[in-house]
Amino acid sequence: MIADLTDFDRSKIRDIDIYGAVKRDPYNHYVGLSQSPPFYILIDGSPQAVATRIADTRRILEDYEHFSSRKRPWGGTAGFYYFNALPVVTDNDPPDHARLRRLMAPAFSPRRLAAVEAGVQSFVAERIEMLAAAGGGFDLVADLALPLATHVLFRLILDLPDGDGAIFTDLTAAQRAAFDQPSPEPHHRARYEAAWERARAYCDSVIEARRRRPTDDLVSNIVEAHDAEGRITTEELFGVLFVLYTAGIGGLVNSIAWPLWRFARHVDQRDLVHAQPGLATAALTESLRMDPSSYASLRYTVADIEFEGLRLYAGMPVHTLSASGNYDPSVFPDPLRFDITRGTDWKTLTSFGHGIHHCIGNALARLTGRIAIARTVERFPALRLAEPGFMPEIIGVPKQRAPKAIPVRVD
Repeated sequence: MIADLTDFDRSKIRDIDIYGAVKRDPYNHYVGLSQSPPFYILIDGSPQAVATRIADTRRILEDYEHFSSRKRPWGGTAGFYYFNALPVVTDNDPPDHARLRRLMAPAFSPRRLAAVEAGVQSFVAERIEMLAAAGGGFDLVADLALPLATHVLFRLILDLPDGDGAIFTDLTAAQRAAFDQPSPEPHHRARYEAAWERARAYCDSVIEARRRRPTDDLVSNIVEAHDAEGRITTEELFGVLFVLYTAGIGGLVNSIAWPLWRFARHVDQRDLVHAQPGLATAALTESLRMDPSSYASLRYTVADIEFEGLRLYAGMPVHTLSASGNYDPSVFPDPLRFDITRGTDWKTLTSFGHGIHHCIGNALARLTGRIAIARTVERFPALRLAEPGFMPEIIGVPKQRAPKAIPVRVD
């Protein structure tokens, strides 16, 4: 907590619950926020800063010298500490960030993605035919997006034995329940701690197995970087594994569920992709503009500075919203309209982050989402919401925004 607030301008505090009401239904908030200068919010009485314009967000995310990813003690931020203080890549600055990221990069290289694309196609086709045989309808999240995401990550990318991925889906679910707010209640912590210990024990067993019988795979190479080369510490070794096994699940689920929810709501856009399957990539980009997997990023001000008229204090948390800038009407006319013909370049969005922390798995998410969108719409041209106007319940740790369930009909 900051010690001296004598020049703290309380007139710049906004009474807005960005991790509550805004996160649950952000769309009309985003238009105004996309044009708003930075402001303060209070979380448990602790002042924190928020940036929502796309230019401000980009400046903060790319300027690691003034805005650090390393966690610092500050009231109202406990919900962001869901890796139990492991030195994970997302909470590091250069040069440590680059050193850890390089160890993970081979899992998401163009060569690796080219090798797994056929497996994605095959699983999507099999899953969709299974859902078609059941008839009527299904849940886009539980019946399609989650099984596809876990298969792609655990089997095709990380080559885990069948069934082992459940250890990390359980941990992800427990994290979401225990850390659903920046200042969370402690009632779900026991489940989370138990899931964490199971996952840590599993990582221990994987490390020992690779030491006994090393192979030329990603995990063996990471263990080698620790044991023989000393490039990472023991805690960093565990941190890399935890990120690989958990961080990608939500992003992959969202890259499938959110665009298909949009199609089920906007059947005119669904019909465009059915008639022109090549529009699946543009459809995914438009969905990423409106509903990115990442909801917010957190940085900490390194020293007292002025930023766009707002006083930022050393150590103060700065929250940037991933999608609000994507609703700026001066850049995206009629930003609340889902329009897959917009022609947006996904690289201009902050939906996968920005700067050195740009999501390492974004190409995998886009590949998986594109295939799932095209094949689902092709097989189910009548895809629609089971309940017209349905808005999903939102789940996820503070940085994420994910739909809990999306019931649809296809008959």
